[in-house]
Amino acid sequence: MKFTYQIIAAGILCAASAVSATGDQAGGTSSMLCALTNTVSCDNDGDCLEGPATAVNLPVFMLFHPDKKVVESATQGGDRRSSPIASVGGEDDLLVLLGSEGTSGWSVRIDKASGSLTGSIVTEGVGYLIFGSCLPR
Repeated sequence: MKFTYQIIAAGILCAASAVSATGDQAGGTSSMLCALTNTVSCDNDGDCLEGPATAVNLPVFMLFHPDKKVVESATQGGDRRSSPIASVGGEDDLLVLLGSEGTSGWSVRIDKASGSLTGSIVTEGVGYLIFGSCLPR
């Protein structure tokens, strides 16, 4: 189960990477640091868990490098990882990212004006909602 969460975290990181790349092309910042502040995960039996990113083994920080089209993440335990991104869209101050990793799919929406991050991840039998805050670096 821990491995599944790590795959999901990697997917989110990939999405974040795309956001960074798009932000740079659209006159945004060269990098963006985001902290995951809350998560909600539910399985297909209807059992749900709400709490910090650490409750479902997701990274606590994500650093997006738009110029490199890479996003880096770090868990509370210090594990680090980097991932590329698949698709980026959005308009004005919004970035919308879509992607997949393994058998999981994800989407991320970042409001560049407020720094608000909202994301979702789906994998077999489990769905995650992810909330966070971002700062330009």
